[in-house]
Amino acid sequence: MIAITRPLQRLARRLYSLSLVPLFALILLLALWAAVFYQVGQERASAVRDAVAVSQSLARTLADHTSFTLRQTDHATQLFKLKYEETDGSLRLNEFTRRQGLLDSVLPSKLELPIALIDAQGNVVDSAHAYLPENLATQPFFRALAANASDTALVDTPMLDADGKRWTIRLARRLNDAQGRFAGAIVILVDPTYFVDDYDRLNLDEHGALMLVARDSGLTVGRIGEQLILSDRIDFRMPGPPQHAAEELLIEPPVDATSRIYSYHELPRYPLLAVVGVSRTVALARFEHRRIVYIGALLAASVLIAGFTTLLMRQSARLRRSIRQAKETQALLRAAHQGSLDAVLLLKAWRPAPGKPVEDFTFADINERAADMLGKPRSELLGQRVLPQMPLLRGERFFQRFVLVMETRQPLEDEFELPLASGGTRWLRHQVVPIADGVAVTSRDISARKHDELALQDNRSFLQSLIDHLPVLVYVKSARPENFGQMEVWNKAAEDITGHLAADVIGKTDFQAFPPDFGLHDAEDDRAILAEHGVIDHTEKPLRLLDGSLRYLRAVSVPVFDERQQIEHILCIAEDISQRRQQELELRQKQAELAAVNDASPLGLVRLDRQRRCTYVNRTFESITGLPRAAALGAGWTSALHPDDYPLMHVALEQLTRSHAPFQSTLRYLQRDGRLVWVSVKIAPILIDGQIEGYVGTLDDITTLRESEVALLESEARLRTIADTLPAMIAYIDADQVYRFLNIAYEREFGLRGRQALGKSVRDTVGEARYRTVAPYIERVLAGETLSFEEEDEKEGIERCLEVIYIPQIGEDKLQVVGFHVMRQDITVQKREKQRLLKLAQVDALTGLSNRAGFQQKLSDAMHASRQQQHLMAVMYMDIDRFKPVNDTHGHGTGDALLRAFAQRLTHTMRATDIIARLGGDEFTIIMEQITRPDDAAVLAEKIVAAMQQPFELDGITVRISASIGLAFYRDEDISPAVLLQRADVLLYKAKQDGRNTYRAGALTA
Repeated sequence: MIAITRPLQRLARRLYSLSLVPLFALILLLALWAAVFYQVGQERASAVRDAVAVSQSLARTLADHTSFTLRQTDHATQLFKLKYEETDGSLRLNEFTRRQGLLDSVLPSKLELPIALIDAQGNVVDSAHAYLPENLATQPFFRALAANASDTALVDTPMLDADGKRWTIRLARRLNDAQGRFAGAIVILVDPTYFVDDYDRLNLDEHGALMLVARDSGLTVGRIGEQLILSDRIDFRMPGPPQHAAEELLIEPPVDATSRIYSYHELPRYPLLAVVGVSRTVALARFEHRRIVYIGALLAASVLIAGFTTLLMRQSARLRRSIRQAKETQALLRAAHQGSLDAVLLLKAWRPAPGKPVEDFTFADINERAADMLGKPRSELLGQRVLPQMPLLRGERFFQRFVLVMETRQPLEDEFELPLASGGTRWLRHQVVPIADGVAVTSRDISARKHDELALQDNRSFLQSLIDHLPVLVYVKSARPENFGQMEVWNKAAEDITGHLAADVIGKTDFQAFPPDFGLHDAEDDRAILAEHGVIDHTEKPLRLLDGSLRYLRAVSVPVFDERQQIEHILCIAEDISQRRQQELELRQKQAELAAVNDASPLGLVRLDRQRRCTYVNRTFESITGLPRAAALGAGWTSALHPDDYPLMHVALEQLTRSHAPFQSTLRYLQRDGRLVWVSVKIAPILIDGQIEGYVGTLDDITTLRESEVALLESEARLRTIADTLPAMIAYIDADQVYRFLNIAYEREFGLRGRQALGKSVRDTVGEARYRTVAPYIERVLAGETLSFEEEDEKEGIERCLEVIYIPQIGEDKLQVVGFHVMRQDITVQKREKQRLLKLAQVDALTGLSNRAGFQQKLSDAMHASRQQQHLMAVMYMDIDRFKPVNDTHGHGTGDALLRAFAQRLTHTMRATDIIARLGGDEFTIIMEQITRPDDAAVLAEKIVAAMQQPFELDGITVRISASIGLAFYRDEDISPAVLLQRADVLLYKAKQDGRNTYRAGALTA
C-alpha cells in the first residue's frame, strides 16, 4: 500500500507544480478581461451621460430662444391692448404693424406674424400677414377671454391643418372698451417651424434633431438636417436609471434610422417642451475609439501573458532540472566536506520569536572533523543550539561576528587563539561566509605554524625595537632581483630626519617612495655595492627634504649576504651631521666676520697682555700709526707716538694699572713720512675676578675732524661777511620758531643789536600783530612747502611792499623739516612800476577805453563777484554797422576819429559804473554789474542803438552809422568768461542777420 501511495503522491505533486503556472495565468486573464469590460461599461455610461448633458444644454438654448420670442410676442399683444384702449378702440393693425411702427419696437419685422383684431362678437374686423378670417365666437380661447377680465395672454397650440399635421402657437389678449367691458381680442399666431429652422445656432451635427412639442396636444414640429418633421404621433418617455441617464428621453416610434440620444427642457409659462437629440454615433465616437484601444491593449496583454506563461513553464522545467542537479552536487559536496581536513559548520540563526533579534545559532550541518574538534558525535550536535555547546564563542565575540556577517552579507576571514579547558590554547583559522538566514564556518587548526610565526615575530619585534630606538637613521632595502630596492626597514630616526613616514615607505621601492633627487636614493652606490661587494662611506651626503630644506648625513651602506653569499639586502646607517656642520660653519663664519669687522672698523684696535705687550692690532691701527703689524707687536706699538706725548702715555698706563679706570686722551702720532696725525686714544683694562688679564685700546683718527672744525669756523666767518653785505634781510629759524641766525639788515629792520635776537622766538621778535600775519606761512613752510609772498607794512609813515621767501631746511633723514631760511627784500619801487606798466597794457591807446586784456580781467572779476553775491550782470557785445565803407571812403584818419567819437558817445550813454572796452577794430563790449532786471539792460541797449543813429560830425565830414548789439546775462552759472562772451557774440550775429541797427538779448539761464 505504501509503495503504491508514494508514486501517486509524487505524481500529484508533479501535476500540481505543472498546472500551477497555467492556472494562475488563466485566472489573471479572466480578471483582466473582466476589469476591462467593466471599465468599458463605465466609460460608455459616462459618455452617454455626457451626451445627455450636451443634449440638455442644447435644449435649454432652444427653450431660451423660443421663450424670448414668445415673451416679445406677448409684449406686442400687451402693447396693442394699451394703445387700443388709449385710442378708444380706433387703433388698427395697419398702423400698428407699419414699418418702424409699434410692432417693430418689440418684434423684428422679418417675422411677419399673422395678426387679427376680433370684436366682441368673434368677428375678425382687421388682420395682417395672411391671417385667415373666420368667426371665432365659439372658440374656447375666445370664450375664456370674454369670461375672464384678467390682463393675461392666453397661449394654446391649435392645429391648423389636420392632414398636414400643421399647427401653430396662438397668443390672444382680451381688449376692453372705455367702461372696462369686453370689446374683443388681439390674436397673434407664431409658426413653431420658425424656432426649429434656426437650428444652426445650436451647433448640431448634420444628424442631430431638434423639436418643439406642445404639451397639451402632443403636436410636434422638428428638423433633422434639411428635413422638417410635423407629427402628432411621436411619444416621449423617460425610463430613468439605472438603464438610462436621469434626463434622457426615449422617442417612440423613432423618427428615422439614426440612433440618437435625446434630452429636453421645459419652457416656463408656455405649454411647450424643447427636445434636442444628438447622433449616438457622434456622441460616442471618442468612447468607441477608447473601447477599441482597450480591447487592443487587452488582446496585446493577453498575448503577452500567454507568452510569459509559456516562458515561465520552460523556465520552471529548467529550474527543476537545476534543482535536481543541485541536489546531486550537494550530495557530492557533502561527501567532500565530510572527508575534509577542515572543520565545516553550517549554522542557522535562532530567534526566540519571529521578528526578534538573533540570540543564537543552531547546527544545521556539521562534518565529522568539526564534531571531533567539539568532542561530541555529529548526530548529537545537529539541530542543537551553538552557544550551549560552545560557550567560548560568546566570550570571544565570535557570536557578534557571525551575526554581523549574516546581516552585512560580507565574508570574514580571521585567525584567533582559543583557550582549551585543559589550560592550553589552540590557534584556529576560520572563514565565515553568509548563507540564507545563517552562516557557513570553515575552521582549520594552525597551532604549530602559528607558534613558529609568533616566535619569529618576537625576534623581529626585538630587532625592530632596537633599530627604532637607535639615534641614527637605519633602513634596509631588498637587493633581490625580483624586488630590488623595496624598502623593508625604516626606523623612527629615518622618519624624523627625512620627514617620510614608515607607512609611506615600507613595501615600496626607493624609486616609488622618494623623489628622483632624494639623497638616500643613489643608483650609483647600489651598482657599486653589487659589483664590488664593498662598503660605501659618505662623510658628507646632502639630503633635500620635502619642505625644501637641506640636511647633511654621514652615511655608510653595507651589503648583507644570505647563506649562499649572495647580496640579499643593503643596510644603510646614517647620522644627521647638519647641526654639527652648521656649528662648525658658523664658528668659521664668526671668526671671519670678527676679523672683517675689526679690519673694517674705522677705529684702530690694539690688545695688550698683562705686561702691556701688544698681541693684536687691526688694519686701521696700521693705517693710523703707519706701523706694520709685525712692527707693532710686542713693545713697538708705542714707537709712533710723538716724543712729547710718550711720557703722557706712560704715566696714563701706570695710573690705569693702579686704578683700573679707563684712560682717554688726545695724542699725536708721527707717521714715517713725517705727517702728523691727531688721534683720540682710549684704553681699558680686561678684568677677570678683579685681576687685570690684559688691556684693550681704540685709536680714532680725528685729524680730518679738527681740520673740518677749523674750516667750519672760517666758513661761518665768510658766510656772515657775505650775508651782512647783502641788501636783503636774511635769517634762519629752527623748527621751534627760534632765531638761530640773522644778518645786519635783519637786525636793523627790527631794531636789534648784535646777538639780541638769537635764541628768541619769532613772536617775541616781530610782535604779536605781525606774528598773526606770518603764522600761517610759518606753518606751511614747516610742513615742507617753499613759499614766496608779498607783505605790506608801513615804516616811518611810508607804505612799503616787501617780497618774503621762506625756504624749508630738510634734516639729514631727508624727511623732517628742522627749520627754514627767511629772505625779506623791499620791492616797493618795483611794485609801483609794475602796476603802472600793467595799467598801460590794459588801456586802448586810440579811445582811452579798456583794451581786450583789461576787459578779460575785469570780466573775470565781475563774474566772480556775481557768483559770490548772487547779483545779475550783463555783457554787451557790439560793433559799428557799415564802418568799413566809412574807412574806405574817407581814410583811416576819419575811421579813427569815428572810433573815438563812438567811444565818447557810448561813454555818455552808459552808467558811470559800467565798464566799456574796445576789443579791436570796430568791436566794443560793455560790462553791466548789479542790474536789477534783464529789462534794465535791454533799455540801455535800445538807448545805445538810438544814440548811434544820430550823425557824427568829423572835421567837416558828416558820417551816418548804426550799432548792432548782442546782450547776454549771467548770475551763477559754472561757465568761463570766454563762453559768456561767445554767447553775446552769437546774439550780435543774430542782430546782424535781422537787419542791423538793433539788439538781440539772450534768456537768463540761471
